[in-house]
Formats: sequence, C-alpha cells, structure tokens
Amino acid sequence: MRKKAKYQTWIRIYKLLIFFIISLTFLVVTLLPINLYLRVLSGILALPFIYITFILSYCVYQFASFGGNYQSKIHDLIVSKVDWDGEGRILDIGTGSGSLIIKLAKAFPSSSLTGIDYWGSNWEYSEAKCRQNAEIEGVSDRIDFLKASASELPFKDEEFDIVVSCLTFHEVKDSQNKIEVIKEALRVLKSGGQFVFLDLFMDEKIFGNEKELLNHLKVYGVAELNSYKIDEEMNLPKLLLNKKVLGNAMILSGRK
Repeated sequence: MRKKAKYQTWIRIYKLLIFFIISLTFLVVTLLPINLYLRVLSGILALPFIYITFILSYCVYQFASFGGNYQSKIHDLIVSKVDWDGEGRILDIGTGSGSLIIKLAKAFPSSSLTGIDYWGSNWEYSEAKCRQNAEIEGVSDRIDFLKASASELPFKDEEFDIVVSCLTFHEVKDSQNKIEVIKEALRVLKSGGQFVFLDLFMDEKIFGNEKELLNHLKVYGVAELNSYKIDEEMNLPKLLLNKKVLGNAMILSGRK
C-alpha cells in the first residue's frame, strides 16, 4: 500500500493540549468539595480557556485533510496566483511540512524548487518530514530543503523566478520589523519575477498601516502590486475569519 504524505496544520497541537489541560483543571476544581466561592471563581477562569480550546480544535479540524481541508485549499489558491511558464527556480519561504512547495512542484514540472524554514522546536514541522513527503509525492529530485531564517536568506540577489510564502512573515522572531522581512524575500527575486505572499497583512500591530505597507513595497522597487483579502478569493467558515485566525489575512502578489 502506497504511503500517504502527512502535512501538519498551522495549529500547534501542543498548544491545544495546554489549553485543554488548563480548562479541564479549572473544571475539575468546580466539582471539588471546597469553598463555593473558589468553585465559582474556577468556573469563571475556565471560560476563556474553554473558548480558546474550542477555537483551536475547530481550526485543526477545518485546516486538516480529515476535515475542511482548508490549509490545502489555501495553498491551491496561492498556486493559482502564479502566472508563469514554469521554466526556472521557485523559493518557498516557511515551507513547514512541504504542502505548498510540493503543490508547486506538481504544477510546474520543469521547475527546480527550494524550501526554507527555521523548523524550530516551537513547531511540529521538520526538514525530515518535508523530505519524506516530497519522496512520497514523487518530486524529491527537484526540491532542496534548507534550514534558514526568513530574515536572512542564504541566497544571492535575484536568484529566483518565483518567491512564495504562506503565513510565515508574522512568525519570524529574529526581526521585529516585518516589512524588512518582506523586503528580504523580494531581494532574492529576479527583476521581472513574480511573488505571491499570504500573511496577516491587515494586522496593524504586526505590519503597520496597510497603505503604508503597500507604499513601502512600491518604493522598494515592486513594479506590479496586487492585494486580495482572503475572504474575497475563497469561501471560508465564519470562525476561520476570526481576527485571531485568518480575519487579517491578505494575499500580496505582483512582480519586481
């Protein structure tokens, strides 16, 4: 029987388990034969943790292949935005467990691809899992995986014809200025090359004012720039459009 590739969702299961255990602990306290005030207080304290546990569980289900499969659908949307003849090099920044880059490898069989990720202990992805998935999907001969930070890519200027990234820039911990992280991605893109970035670009706490962000990129040398709110590009369950999930998500695409 052919092995099936396994792609983890963006939701970290260990965080879900932490909130579940905290919720359960508070609920158990409400059942103990102790002071009524403490039991009521414990019940009140449990509420936000129960809510977060529910949201995370719901997101895992909707993003996973056994549920709504929206992680894969979002990657399909990114691939559909790539308008290219397929001859050249693709870079995927924040490749996770390899879902997006493998879809690109299949869509553009004449391309060579590189996926970079930090694969820190805080995540449930790994370089080994990426390689295994690429082998299972039959595209490992055209994909290189490298451990690197998106804030300092180990490539020369203008090495790639296509650069993509999905929900990575806001997670970069070694650079407070996320606009500089985006510029670093554009640095390695060839003149005339295309980029497709999906991130929480409408979250002003992370990326600043949306108009200023777009102006920064234009000043940096982006010749063509398009922006799309994710809910205008695909139908998503209402809870996934929560501001803490994908409510601030936007696709930026264009050419350098």
